[in-house]
Amino acid sequence: MIFYFAIPLTLLLYWLTRQLYRLKPLPFINPVLIPMLIIMALISFFGWPLAEYQSGALPIHLLLEPAVVALAIPLYQQASQIKARLKPILICCSISVVISVGITFITCSLLPVPSQIMSSIATRSITTPLAMSVSTSLGGVAAIAAAIVVLVGILGAVVGFPLLKLFGVTDPQAQGLAMGACSHAVGTAAAAEKGTSQGAFSSLAMVACGLLTAILAPLMFALYGWLTSVL
Repeated sequence: MIFYFAIPLTLLLYWLTRQLYRLKPLPFINPVLIPMLIIMALISFFGWPLAEYQSGALPIHLLLEPAVVALAIPLYQQASQIKARLKPILICCSISVVISVGITFITCSLLPVPSQIMSSIATRSITTPLAMSVSTSLGGVAAIAAAIVVLVGILGAVVGFPLLKLFGVTDPQAQGLAMGACSHAVGTAAAAEKGTSQGAFSSLAMVACGLLTAILAPLMFALYGWLTSVL
């Protein structure tokens, strides 16, 4: 049954959430978060097969990659500004990656967390395909990495701009970089709704941090392993 209603239900919940956000622009009224929670509750309550819902919603899933590619449009529109600030942008993205992976080391060292879980959550701030690939190469579990990435993306989309406002970050380019570096495609979609500059710089940060994580994370894990063996 849910196979035939998967797409109408998903689109209806998305549309209703967007309408609610226009009436009450609160951060937690997110068009990804609210429909996801409602669909999870419905599947659990009625006992619908998850695989059946996934099959019914397959056309929406197939649109994911074109939607991510479409984020390059604001990136192209702001190409001249990005080119003029490319060096500080790359420095900021590199620092973001080091901090993100470094916090994973510190947190997991203080808690009894297996190394496999550490490898799975270290890539939480980059887009899902890269996170799964990098975490697997580090000995992590791809499914856990994907789940963590989704949660981080939704969390960033919900609390990202309120936090930036709280700390006085008002520059559109800085806002975009922060969102893309911390909450990848979901955060970038939220940034694109705020403005062209936010969307463009968030797209750039998402791509840059993804590539830099793929390069720096293995090196940082090797360094962490060496330090822990020495100490």
